Amino acid sequence: MSKRRSLTAGVNTVPDTDPEAVRQFITQERKTAPEIEPELAVVGPSPGVASQPVSSKPKKAKRSKSVTPVGLIPVTVRLRPEIAGALKRASLERQLAGEEPNTQQDLVELALEPWLQSEGYV
Repeated sequence: MSKRRSLTAGVNTVPDTDPEAVRQFITQERKTAPEIEPELAVVGPSPGVASQPVSSKPKKAKRSKSVTPVGLIPVTVRLRPEIAGALKRASLERQLAGEEPNTQQDLVELALEPWLQSEGYV
């Protein structure tokens, strides 16, 4: 069995290593990017273009009644141990039996959606 050695000794045996990079690796320091000040540009009317009067009232953005996000949104909830265990068991048993839906996410959605509809939230 070979003799154990420290991380520093192992890294120092690699040829052409930067000592500063080795120190950062061992101490897990990360180089930070220099902060760049954003430049602000002043935009005025172009020469020869007539300026249009600006309304003092801002336009309101139209809102849709239902929001349909793309993809899934992570939601974290805390469940009693017996509920969490039952959900896990149902998911695993359905997977083994080849039944759909069988993921915990699908089972929760299946159970939660009718309640949300009956209460008028969906």
